[in-house]
Amino acid sequence: MKKILFSFLMLSTSLLFSQGSPSGGGGNNKAFMKAMSDIKGSVYGKVIDLKTKKPVEYASVAVLWYNKDSILNGALTKENGEFKVDKLPAMGGFRLRVSQIGYKTLITKFYLKIPDNIDLDIGNLSLETDEKVLKEVEVVTEKSTVGLSIDKRTYNVDKDLSVRGGTAVDVMKNVPGVTVDADGNVQLRNLAPNIYIDGRPTTLTLQQIPADQIDRVEIITNPSVKYDANATGGILNIIMKKNLKPGYNGMAMAYVGTGDRYGGMFNLNVKEGKWNVSAMYSYNQSINITKGYSNRTTYTDSVSKNPANFLKQNNITNSRFIFNFGRLGIDYSINNRNTISLNTNIVGGAFRTFDDQVYSMMTAAQTVTNSGNRNNYQFAQFQNYSEQLQYKKTFPKQGKELTADLNYNFTNSNNGYVFSTYNYDNMGNEFTLFQSNGGISNAHQYVFQSDFVNPLGDVRKFEAGVKSYYKNSLTVNTTSDAIGSTSTYTVDPYMSNNYVIHDMVNAAYANYNDKIFYGIHYQAGLRFEQSYYKGEILDKNQSFSYNYPSNESNLLKAFFPGIYFSKKAGTNEFQVNFSRKIQRPNFFQLMPVVMFADRQNYRIGNPSLKPEFRNNAELNYNKIFGKGSYLGSAYFSYIEQPITDVAYPQPNNANVLVNTTINGSNSIRYGTEHTIKYTFFKNLDITLNANGFYTYINGYISPQYPNVTREGFAYNAKAIFAYRFPKQITLQLNGSYASPLVLLIGQTQPVYGMDLSLNYMIGTKWVINGSLIDVFNSRNMGTVYDTPYYYQDLLRRREARYVKLSVTYLFGKMDASIFKRAKQMKNSGDQNQGNQDGLDFK
Repeated sequence: MKKILFSFLMLSTSLLFSQGSPSGGGGNNKAFMKAMSDIKGSVYGKVIDLKTKKPVEYASVAVLWYNKDSILNGALTKENGEFKVDKLPAMGGFRLRVSQIGYKTLITKFYLKIPDNIDLDIGNLSLETDEKVLKEVEVVTEKSTVGLSIDKRTYNVDKDLSVRGGTAVDVMKNVPGVTVDADGNVQLRNLAPNIYIDGRPTTLTLQQIPADQIDRVEIITNPSVKYDANATGGILNIIMKKNLKPGYNGMAMAYVGTGDRYGGMFNLNVKEGKWNVSAMYSYNQSINITKGYSNRTTYTDSVSKNPANFLKQNNITNSRFIFNFGRLGIDYSINNRNTISLNTNIVGGAFRTFDDQVYSMMTAAQTVTNSGNRNNYQFAQFQNYSEQLQYKKTFPKQGKELTADLNYNFTNSNNGYVFSTYNYDNMGNEFTLFQSNGGISNAHQYVFQSDFVNPLGDVRKFEAGVKSYYKNSLTVNTTSDAIGSTSTYTVDPYMSNNYVIHDMVNAAYANYNDKIFYGIHYQAGLRFEQSYYKGEILDKNQSFSYNYPSNESNLLKAFFPGIYFSKKAGTNEFQVNFSRKIQRPNFFQLMPVVMFADRQNYRIGNPSLKPEFRNNAELNYNKIFGKGSYLGSAYFSYIEQPITDVAYPQPNNANVLVNTTINGSNSIRYGTEHTIKYTFFKNLDITLNANGFYTYINGYISPQYPNVTREGFAYNAKAIFAYRFPKQITLQLNGSYASPLVLLIGQTQPVYGMDLSLNYMIGTKWVINGSLIDVFNSRNMGTVYDTPYYYQDLLRRREARYVKLSVTYLFGKMDASIFKRAKQMKNSGDQNQGNQDGLDFK
């Protein structure tokens, strides 16, 4: 066809030349040249592996002029290794360059000639494996799994089989140094960390974040001054998956499991030209049936500790959780150096819990004085909406950038409970008490943040930023009581609350990076934070607030320095860092009102609480070797006036415990953590983590015991074994153990468990995963309180053993101009051209 077109054009142009005059020759020349330029050539072929002869997919193919470096056009190879580069000049000499990670770049020459050789079949092109590059890629992979930078380390969870179809809580179970308690709360080195998403604080809980959308977790044990100063327990920064590939891709996943577990997720990403759009929706539901107990011995006095009475309580809990999560992200590149992003999250869910408690009170002689049961029904519904508008500007200088973002979050919830107590004395007389609670709450949160990074040389860098945070929340709780089965409910003003919270923090920071003698790098920074907090109990005309710093005397306590040193020596890296943090008391710790209560316990705030200050130091060593990596850390914290939870008997009724919060005198924590990852026989990957630490606590229990000291060692350990069988089958085994932990008035009980997962990948599209969570049904979480007034042993668990099966379908097409090609296909009807994989190099 092209030959016929060429002959027709030659005949037409000859007629034009024969009819033209000398004065019109220039115009005819232009017409001829234009006619020649309308003829386009192409080159096509197939890229294969030199050794295996298998196709090499998504290799980059570029066509350049024979003696110039300018690219004329290009494409990506398809899954079968084939490619076609069209729209080339129909005559001339060219170079064809093929490149792919792990292979040596191939360059070959070819010619196009009118009319015989316009469409050239260049044949099979064989790529040779580059062993040096493969080794470098292997090292980079190890670094991304357990990597150490100047102020953080990274744990890659993308290949964690046990979290498929789960939440971020399931992810954290396997992150080195992180533990999860019975309520799904996480601790990093046994301290509560701040949770971030993509570098910003979030109001979402870990249970509201789908595991399949998490790319990696950054563990920042001692955050630099770039982060909020209240990160006393470190930061877990969850990096969500983000589409970077041209074209479209996505996944659909569904799972089912025991305990009425089922759910699914759909994710779609499209990148075309200046636009990058991603959308995701997930649904999760589960029912947990668990058992627990609480046994207490109350003493006659604190000296003899003779038993006065006993309490025994057993409970069965049935909990149902439902979560919906929707996410929409839009990135628009104004030009090469300016990008605007808009991210929207919509989260909704519901909780329902039935708790049946059976209890008995006995004398020292084991004679039952009263017994009964209590039925607790609790429910909650919530909706969370968040918007983030982000602007990013880069500069010609590499690494220089300016970012600014505005975040808005709205949370609304409805919750309540109904407690029904049926109590019988030793004569069989019945006493019934009913208590109901209904509450609503909503919160508006606004955050503005801007950061600037400016490299001043190869190693020197200056960073600075500002942040403003404001949150306003309203909560209304109404509690009613009824005594006797025929009584009507009456409002209990002691347990009902209507309060408003205003929380504001303004901050600024500056960081400077440079290198000193012997190749030692350092980062020194200073952060200033001004905070204002006010809580108002509207129905009781009470309010409590603090403004920090309030005057010149505590101005210096509003500054938080941080300094970090690091040195690399081959595959070794050393780091030492120091920082100061603050933990401010929250509303529930401050307000002197009852927050919750039952027949044996109630909690009340302490308005005299002061902020807690932490002085942290850390020493790290990272080693990358042939088939693995090692990361070791030693850390130390000195805590001034630590915020501590305590419990003591009510003065007028020793059978009732008062739970509150106090400032301890001081506290010291130090420990060491080690993580090693190693690959055996190319098929077995083992990751081991151990964290051992010492805790010293000095605090107040009661007026009789104003200065109590507790100290001791504790440790926790994790292990992950992954074995890859032939035919893309992988077996993964996760195990963990946490030893007893010292508390001011007792210690926790050991927690241990194991998970088993099997993964089978069919081709490149389908993934089937089966998991048995808590193989031995052993993840019980308990606490022992040993005080001068009582001894209590309690146990509960978050979830029981369950089995889960998930199926995932992956789809996508790497094509940088899918919409343009679709339009061309529609206009021209050329199906072959419409299905080409290629890159738009214009």
